[in-house]
Amino acid sequence: MSSLFLGTDIGTSATKTVLVNAEGKEIANATVEYGVLTPKTGWAEQWPDVWFNAVCETIKEVIKKAGIDPRDIAGYCISSLYGGSGIPCDKEMNPLRPCLIWADRRATEECKWIREKIGEETVFKETCNTIDPYYGYTKMLWIKRNEPHVWNKIYQFVTPNAYCIYKLTGEISVDYSSIGNYGGIFNPKEKRFAESLMSELGIPRSFFPEKISMSKDVVGEVTSKGAELSGLAKGTPVCAGGIDAPMSALGVGALEDGELAMMLGTSTCNGFIQDEPRFSRKMVNYSHVAYDDRKYYSFAGIITAGYCVRWFRDNFGSIENSLSKELGLSSYSILDLEAERTPPGSNGLIFLPHMMVGERAPWWDEYVRGVLFGLTLRHTKAHIFRAVLEGVAYAIRYCVETAREVGIPLKRAILVNGGAKSRLWRKIITDVLNMDVEYLASSIGAPYGDALLAGVGTKTLKGYEVIREWLSSSEIIKPDPEASLKYEKLYRIYKRLYQSLEEEFKELKAIET
Repeated sequence: MSSLFLGTDIGTSATKTVLVNAEGKEIANATVEYGVLTPKTGWAEQWPDVWFNAVCETIKEVIKKAGIDPRDIAGYCISSLYGGSGIPCDKEMNPLRPCLIWADRRATEECKWIREKIGEETVFKETCNTIDPYYGYTKMLWIKRNEPHVWNKIYQFVTPNAYCIYKLTGEISVDYSSIGNYGGIFNPKEKRFAESLMSELGIPRSFFPEKISMSKDVVGEVTSKGAELSGLAKGTPVCAGGIDAPMSALGVGALEDGELAMMLGTSTCNGFIQDEPRFSRKMVNYSHVAYDDRKYYSFAGIITAGYCVRWFRDNFGSIENSLSKELGLSSYSILDLEAERTPPGSNGLIFLPHMMVGERAPWWDEYVRGVLFGLTLRHTKAHIFRAVLEGVAYAIRYCVETAREVGIPLKRAILVNGGAKSRLWRKIITDVLNMDVEYLASSIGAPYGDALLAGVGTKTLKGYEVIREWLSSSEIIKPDPEASLKYEKLYRIYKRLYQSLEEEFKELKAIET
């Protein structure tokens, strides 16, 4: 029996495909990049065929790099960015317009209407989620209200990964994580559509598949046409897949109640795994991609976490950029070396890392923005850079506290992705959280979780727990008591600072508008 598994993750700016064997060893990988359409401020959309073409291109490249017969691939699974509204398709399953992705914030008027007509309490009771332009159901209403010519032709809303699955197999599918992340239409606790709420919203139940699949479930096989387009063998089993955030959590072994996966990239995603639904309206709540029928995934994050660091380097790191070529170090590493010489707390400097204007869970605030507080003449560039790293750590702690407020236990914290390569940043996050943090340096990310599910879904691998055999921890960081005590005091100021500026953030937005 074949023992190679293929996993693909469709991201916001790139699609990555990975081939692994039964021991979890990466055989080959390939990535294709692309852009996001932003026709207006606050809008973000993408045509799905850009994703599908990237999927096919990366599959072909991986097969070529690995030098394998496609028939040796035992199973394939695909995850994707949170596709917001989903892709509105007609009866021939042709896309009617670009997909309004997670970053699209245009549905503000629709949110006001939902709050006034239905109310946040009802929405949370029926769907375990709240009201915000982040959620797909609010974006669907925007299409309904603003593009009736599109709405009247819709046969199905499909997620990015489900669209690609359809193109490969001819089967329409949706998984529990994806349907729950739409918000407003599905109750992840009771595993049912919120049909009475959907009726009030005017979103037909018929727009979504009858059957909801677990992420590991085989939902179809590659057709002759799918094989021609992708390079996969005809008949290759394809699993349902799911949302990329929980897939990344699975890819780092976050399976048990109380485990936290912190993905420190351009944005930061903090995913909490639960055995029972301890839901907060401050977080995004849906099923995990493993044990979907009885485990849950709750999410809180910072949109511009790593982006703040990049912004600092691009605007203030010209010297470090020049030195990086001479020293053979990255400009980030040089900035770290400078910041390491400054004390924890940056001599009383506090940074709010919300630089997009507006923030998702757990803030749900469309006005919040970045703040540098406590600046004096004695502060240097190194102090400010360290304050940026610390500000993201404070925001991560706020996410963790939100989870603890509803009784989610924190038994294990795993830190991965690009930002975590910084030894200084890892230490700061550990000290601010005041708990042990496990760092995985060689994380492959969501495609690794996909590859695992391809093995589990085809019954080639014995179960989800195989992921633990595939992984090895690089480092366990322990908090420094003295630094943690100082950060505790500064974190309290960080929270009060955000709360005290709420009205000022609104006024600034009004002036800019």
